[in-house]
This record gives sequence, structure tokens and C-alpha cells, in this order.
Amino acid sequence: MAERTFLNPSQAKEIEEQLFSTLRQQAGRSVPMPLPRSDFWTKVGQLLDTIEMEIHEVYKTVGPSLKMQTMQKRQANIRRTASELARKRMVAMLQHSASMTLRTEGLQGQDLAAMDWSRHDPAEREFYANATEQLNKFKQSVNWNAMQRGVAAEGGLGEPKMAAGTTQLDSFVPESGGLTGQGPPTIALEDDSEPLPESETDEEDLLAKAEEFPELAGAQPVSEETPVNDAEVGENHAAAMELAPSKKKEDMDFDAWAAADAESETQVEVVEEEDLEPVQGELLRIRVVQSMDEPIITIDGEITLGAGDVLFLDEMTANYLVDSGVAELATL
Repeated sequence: MAERTFLNPSQAKEIEEQLFSTLRQQAGRSVPMPLPRSDFWTKVGQLLDTIEMEIHEVYKTVGPSLKMQTMQKRQANIRRTASELARKRMVAMLQHSASMTLRTEGLQGQDLAAMDWSRHDPAEREFYANATEQLNKFKQSVNWNAMQRGVAAEGGLGEPKMAAGTTQLDSFVPESGGLTGQGPPTIALEDDSEPLPESETDEEDLLAKAEEFPELAGAQPVSEETPVNDAEVGENHAAAMELAPSKKKEDMDFDAWAAADAESETQVEVVEEEDLEPVQGELLRIRVVQSMDEPIITIDGEITLGAGDVLFLDEMTANYLVDSGVAELATL
């Protein structure tokens, strides 16, 4: 709560005289009359606080007396005068704001002088700005411009639309009421936001179709495997018959399987022994012309070569020694 400030007797008398004088000037006027000072209503409040404290002091010191009754009548008279002056001034300001806001352009006799806020109280200026704002909202809600200018001229004479986020100059003025004292003018802002198009397909349905099996959903027919002909498989690849599953599983006991395995091993050993046996028609007779310190390996085993030796060797070994110059062919 703000600290109360009291007036001395001379100041209290001056404010009281200004209050009654302003009420006499405002009576019968539809335009707010200038105040004698900018902090007029603050001083009126201090005047009433001062009288209130004087009444309490008289009650404490003297008690209920004729002096206290006189001071109470004075207090009631000042309160009634302040209330009447405030009512008349608020009505005059509201009438002035309505006349300025709702006036018709082009008609003579409707031009009113703007308010000189240097000669009015700041609280009254704030009230005037709020009243003007409410009147502008009323004009927009009832389409006031179309009512006054006509429907045909509504498109061409309509209020220009500003870009979204436009800041008016009155926003940079700290005083209430802005530059003109009537508050910022009402402007129409552009609405660039377009409604989002409604999707015809549901995302959940799309996900369900993507995850389902086409065979189960009936979207893709199940492909039937055609039987493979054994003859065609045999022609395409030699191992196809071996890899293909047999139509009938052969029954074979363990004894028959062991006998077949032993027979196959015997055949392999016989073939290996036959391959290792030298053929007499393939041996060549050579004579060693140069001795070698290290023995050589032949089919029969290791042999040592000495100059003048005559040997029968296989064709491959004999040709190798002859080509290398170690031996020469010695035909009979």
C-alpha cells in the first residue's frame, strides 16, 4: 500500500476551491473541461485523507463536538462533489470518444478538437484509451464501415490488411493512449495460414497393407510348384540324379553294406598295384657317361650313377638323363 501524503491547511483549501470550480465549469458541458493541474485526482485523494486525519485527531482530543460535525459535513460535501465531477467527466470523455470514433466522414460539423492530455489527468487518459478500444471492437463486430459506406464500396474502401506481426507506432510510446491519445487504430491482419488438407488414406491402413503377407491377404495368388521331370534334370546336369531325392528308399542290412565296402577297397588296391608294375616294353638301355655324386630316384628305388655303367631305366627317367648329358642311349 502506498504511503499517504497529507496536505497543509493552505494546500487543502486550494485543492478544495479547485474542485468546486471545476465542477461548475463542467456542469452542462459535453466536452471534458481542462483540469487546473495534471495530478488533480491525486490531490483530491490527499485532501480527503487530510480531512480524515483531522477528524480522528479532534475525536481523540476533544471527542464528539460541533467542530467534528462541521468537519464531517465538509468531508461529505467534498466526496459528493468529487463523485459528481468524476461522473460528468467520464460521460463527457465517453461521448467525445464515441463522437470521434463513430463520426461519418464527409459531413460538416462533426470535426471535434483532439484532447490536450497535458491538461488532463493520466488516469482519465487511460480511461479514454480503453473506451476508444472498446468502440473500435464494436465497429468491427457490427461491420460499421459497410453500414456507413455501403455494401458496393465495401471491397474497394475496406480497411487494408497488414502482414501478420505488424507493430504499430503507439506500441513504442510509453504514455497511455499512444501518439494521438486515442490509442492505436484497429487494423486487420492477414491470415496466411491455410488449413491442412485432409488425407484420404489412413496411415494405419497403409502400414497394415505393407506388413501383411500377400498370399494371406489374397492380393497375390499362391504359385504352385510344377513337378520336375527326371529326364530333363539328367540332361541339364550330371549330378542332378545323385542330388535328387530317391523316390523309394532302398533297404540294405549291415552285412551287405560291409561286403560291398570291402569289395570296393580290394578293387582299388589291385588297380594301384597294377599301375606300379613297370612294363618291359617301356624300359630304355642307357650308358652313363658322367658320374654323379648323389643317387637318383627311379621306380625301382635309388641308384648311383657311375661313368660307363649300362642301365635299364623307365622311358621318362632315361630321356631325362640323356637330355641332361649324363647318359646316352645304348641300343643293342
